[in-house]
Amino acid sequence: MANVVMLIRHAEKPLGEAPPHGVTADGVVDRGSLTPRGWQRAGGLVGFFVGAGSDQGSSGLPVPNHLFASHVEPQRASRRSLQTLQPLAERLGLEVDTGFLQEEILQLAQAISATADVALVSWEHHLIPPLASALIGERSLVPQVWPDDRFDVVWVFERDDTGTGFGFRQVSEQLLAGDSAAPIAAGSPTLHPND
Repeated sequence: MANVVMLIRHAEKPLGEAPPHGVTADGVVDRGSLTPRGWQRAGGLVGFFVGAGSDQGSSGLPVPNHLFASHVEPQRASRRSLQTLQPLAERLGLEVDTGFLQEEILQLAQAISATADVALVSWEHHLIPPLASALIGERSLVPQVWPDDRFDVVWVFERDDTGTGFGFRQVSEQLLAGDSAAPIAAGSPTLHPND
């Protein structure tokens, strides 16, 4: 399995019919796309994960060499996970692996396990805890709910010194005004699981 796996929620999305609306990279209104704030976060993730000529970004995290986002399904039309990673992928010269549907958590976990080095995954928030559990085989290590209002945290899994287990930590992005420095608590409530 990869030595480091980082899980993030896709960036900000529309919360209903009222503004802020989702927009494509070209500024066309699109409910399945990020909001302007989401695009700001996606751009900010470049500096967060990629330093100037170093092997780590401003976060101190290693630079990913494999990116995963959910497959864009025409009937759902959500492009947010892919859009969140697009600026970073362009900066790194990488393709984003979109070979898995949102619900294909076990298959995604197997693909991540087959990669080497550092993997970064942008996914739907209500599916991140089960993905984390599938990756490391341990539910008690991570919070089992990702709150609806959090777009600003990275879950980091690093292989331990024995090479058989993983350590877990949360890193606050602190990219945009209003980002929280607090980790996601084990008992965080969720309001609506649809993403």
